[in-house]
Amino acid sequence: MQAILFNEPGSADVLYLGECPDPVIREPDEVRVRLLAAGVNPVDTKVRAGGMLVEGAPHNTPGCDGVGVVEACGDAVKHVRPGQRVAFCFGGTGADPGTCAEQALVPEAALVPVPDGVSDAEAAALPLAWITAREALFDRGGLQKGDYVLVHAASGGVGQMAVQLARAAGARVLGLVRSDAGVEVMHALGADHVDIRSDRAATDIAAFTDGRYFDLVLDTVGGDTFVEGLGQIRFGGRLVTLLAPPDGMDWNPARLQNAAIHLELMLTPMLQRSRTGLARQAKVVADGLARLAAGTLEVNVEDVLPLAQTAEAHRRIEAGGRRGKLVLRIPD
Repeated sequence: MQAILFNEPGSADVLYLGECPDPVIREPDEVRVRLLAAGVNPVDTKVRAGGMLVEGAPHNTPGCDGVGVVEACGDAVKHVRPGQRVAFCFGGTGADPGTCAEQALVPEAALVPVPDGVSDAEAAALPLAWITAREALFDRGGLQKGDYVLVHAASGGVGQMAVQLARAAGARVLGLVRSDAGVEVMHALGADHVDIRSDRAATDIAAFTDGRYFDLVLDTVGGDTFVEGLGQIRFGGRLVTLLAPPDGMDWNPARLQNAAIHLELMLTPMLQRSRTGLARQAKVVADGLARLAAGTLEVNVEDVLPLAQTAEAHRRIEAGGRRGKLVLRIPD
């Protein structure tokens, strides 16, 4: 089969389209999926660059998000069948081959049937960002109806999911953006937002809560944004970050705020090979796909590229300023 490969960590230039053996089912709960599309996420570029997660692993095909058709099933598979269209988030961290390929082996626990009304591109763009937003807001952040919620980088993949999810849950949500494209995205979603390039940004952020500050802040950026978030939560508030806190962090401000700090990495069940964790996340994906089919959730697909242009997709992600998700089209 054809797959995107890289032999050593580096820039997007290390990616190439090559041939590798077709995957063979070896575990009784494994399913072989013929891929139709793959979502591209920032974590894919970080794994490719050698900056995180699994080091020295044997599999160097990127991609966590995928949608495809079931081709074959292990003996213990019970809930999916050949010919069924499924979506999933699995692989691409180095421990297992990723979704930038014509075929993938996926544990049954991670697979979710795709409703007829949801396109391949939408289904491929959803899982990682949707799971991350759901776990960050509810499992880590304890989101409640009526909470004031602040989302940093709200026009990013996770940010867009978080804004929609929090609003649907009855929270009062403010998204922060830092580009004209981000402003356009927030307008399209009908969401309250502040362009942090504005001279009035700090005033407008504080005014949103009438000076009360936020019950929950979601940091999708890290670094200085994490520190800013500590100054934006109320006394006893919660800060959830998708990145590691900065080195040399002064934790006294957080202690004085009695802040609850939570770390979110949705890849943990995959890295720990937890079938229970994968099944729990699959239920989250199923909920997201149902919302897409019902028209109560929007996944913003900015562009669909052929598999051979995976390197270009990585370059676009690293350049920033996107309005939506990038998806790879995988030929039959």
